[in-house]
Amino acid sequence: MPRDGALTLSDVRQPTLSIVCEPCGRCGSYNVARLMEQHGDAKLTDLLQSLANCPKARSASIHDRCRAVFDGLVI
Repeated sequence: MPRDGALTLSDVRQPTLSIVCEPCGRCGSYNVARLMEQHGDAKLTDLLQSLANCPKARSASIHDRCRAVFDGLVI
């Protein structure tokens, strides 16, 4: 069950988790089991910020911010 209404790694029903960000061209795939070992049952919202590691994540302009999302997320 989600904690505080957020989805967590244990909610993911696929072996890999993919991240994409169109504006900056960022993309990556991560093994869910390995993420569980490293981060525990982390909230996906917190994990996305950590994995994206984009310099635009804290941009002052909302139009220039990172728009990383999980691609093809199956829960």
